Order: sequence, then C-alpha cells, then structure tokens
Amino acid sequence: MALKNRPLGRLDGNTNFATHEFIVATGVTVNNGDFVYTDGDGEVTNASIGGQRLVGMALETVAGDDALKCLVCVDPLMRYLIDNDNDGTTFSAAHVLDNFDLIGAAGAQLVDTSSTSTTGQLLCLEYNPQIDPVKADTSWGVFVIAESIFNTGTGAQ
Repeated sequence: MALKNRPLGRLDGNTNFATHEFIVATGVTVNNGDFVYTDGDGEVTNASIGGQRLVGMALETVAGDDALKCLVCVDPLMRYLIDNDNDGTTFSAAHVLDNFDLIGAAGAQLVDTSSTSTTGQLLCLEYNPQIDPVKADTSWGVFVIAESIFNTGTGAQ
C-alpha cells in the first residue's frame, strides 16, 4: 500500500484541530490526504491542484455529487507530512522555509520541488523529518499551508 500525505499535529503542539465539512463537486473524488480548494461554486475539488489557495486537507474519501460532504482539516496551524516529486529539482535541507506548490492527481498529490520560491501553497518546515514509516526516505518533508483561502491578506488567518 502506498504511503499517503497526512496531518501531523499543530505547530503549537496541540492535538485538537479545526475541521469543517464541505460539499464535494459533482464528478470529483476527494481522497483522504488530498488537499482541496474551492471550485468557485461553494464546493471543494482537488483537480488541477497547483497554484490555488487551499481550503485544507481532506480527512476522508468522498465521491462528489453536489450533496455529499467531506470533512476537511482547515486549521491554519496544522503541520502535514508530504512527499515531494523530486522532478527537475531534488528536495533538500536547503529548501527549509521555502514555498512550493502542489502537483499531481487525486490520491497522488506531491510537492512540486521545481516550484521552489518565496511564494506558493505550502511552506517547508522540515526536511527528512525522521518519522516512521518514511524515516529513510529523504523525499518527505513537513509543511504548513502558506496560501489559505482563509487568509485575508491582513495578517489574520
């Protein structure tokens, strides 16, 4: 079974975190561990993930029908364990505190290492975090959402 991206806990050490249920767009299957964004019609999707402001990470798998809801972690302080694509640019310790966008399809989202910049959907907090079962795999890192739909641009999240 393939390893999937997952929440790790909040930056402040608390284990409780904010969630909200959102309707999943028709024809979209959101997988547990997928990051989601708004489709513009008040529903969430995970299609063409790169570049959009994120709502959060799905905590369950839901096949959308304009009525079924998916529980999403929307906590602005949540840390996430996420795999990198290492395509074009190899993820390294030098990428800590760099921003990145996501890439990939439903159920197979990765950090796009070639998108390293001062802006992007995610901020890297840690390289090779030594967390089982990916302890020996240096393509994994710890990230927080940097471009959230809940961020108004006024400093409030």
